[in-house]
Amino acid sequence: MKMVSKIALTATLVIGLNGAALVAPAIAKKKEDAAPATPTISKEARAAAVDAQTALAATPKDLAKAEAALNTLDSVAKSDYEHYLASGLRLSLINAQTQGQPEAARIAALTPPLDALIANPATPKAELGNRYNSRAGFAYSNKDYAKAVDYFTKAKDLGYTDDDLLLNIARAKVDAGDVKGGIADLGAAVQAEKAKGKKAPESWYKYAFTRLGKAGDQEGADQWTAAWLTEYGTKENWRGAIYTFGFQGPSAAKYSKNRVDLYRLLWATKSQTGQREYIDYADAAINVGLPNEAKTVLDEGFANESIPKGNITATEELTRAKTGIAGATSLAIKEKNAQAAPKGDLAQQAGDAYFGTRNYAKAIEMYRLAETKGAPDADRNNLHLGMALALSGDRAGAKAVLTKVAADPSKAIARLWLVFVDTPPTT
Repeated sequence: MKMVSKIALTATLVIGLNGAALVAPAIAKKKEDAAPATPTISKEARAAAVDAQTALAATPKDLAKAEAALNTLDSVAKSDYEHYLASGLRLSLINAQTQGQPEAARIAALTPPLDALIANPATPKAELGNRYNSRAGFAYSNKDYAKAVDYFTKAKDLGYTDDDLLLNIARAKVDAGDVKGGIADLGAAVQAEKAKGKKAPESWYKYAFTRLGKAGDQEGADQWTAAWLTEYGTKENWRGAIYTFGFQGPSAAKYSKNRVDLYRLLWATKSQTGQREYIDYADAAINVGLPNEAKTVLDEGFANESIPKGNITATEELTRAKTGIAGATSLAIKEKNAQAAPKGDLAQQAGDAYFGTRNYAKAIEMYRLAETKGAPDADRNNLHLGMALALSGDRAGAKAVLTKVAADPSKAIARLWLVFVDTPPTT
């Protein structure tokens, strides 16, 4: 989202349009804007205002004539209302005069008459919120974020409504240093959209988890990622989220021992693509002692032609997997040993082995057995049990187990799997 440019541009355009259309309705018809009675205007001020508006409405605009008329209006204006007309038209004139100039120069030129409108008691309340919103945009563009927050909030309090207003408040707060408060406001904006029966823009979610991640709030970033996938859970987004979560940057080291669980999620969300990911998945499985899973993955990749026949790396990995299977205890023996063992470590290992062959029923049985005997890593056992339940089709059971995972890194991975349970990927 290019919010800075968007704010400044919107503010400037609003000023230009409102300024150009201001005089005739205010003089001739808009009695409802006046309080308590229709504003009076001197003959001289009226004539200058009409001349200025006519020049600004001409094609092309006669800027020299408009400026001369406005100079006259400034000299004869006495009442608040006459000064209000002068400021509004001055905004329109400056907007036209500064087209093509650098944004900073335009803002510097447009700010004085905008501030005059805000300070003028004759400015209609219905218009004032819009003016504060424009002023906030200028402050944001000048990186005066604290003032931008104040102006945006004032616009909101005055009843100004705009699809981006709550987002703008959030961004200004974040850029002012209040990341937690800004993202909380963004959460409120998301809920406001939902209350209107609409989905918040996808960019809001991306902004939130990106800024939280930069601020070091990984749990908050994960929660926003989960919310994003709930609303925009395409295969491509799932793939991007999983890679960002655990395969890139600092997270790559953090989740190095859990890579196989993330590859399993890639597979489950059907977001696994290309030979490289099949080969990397198989390698991760072999490295944690799951040659059966590596073979399953590679066989699948060859079968669906994601891995071309004769691929040397894949063939080498498949050989490693077969060697590992040949040198390992059979699944039946693993299960028998697990049942006889006094503790749950062998049952947990047997569950992982069955999981790798996509035999989720047996995996669930073994993880449950490990649970009764005392799994050496209860969080990891619950994570894998929840995954197996999800892939077996028992989503309610999976959710109940995954929510019990208490500590990272398993807890963070469980959150992603919970999103998969609640909201499977869209096409």
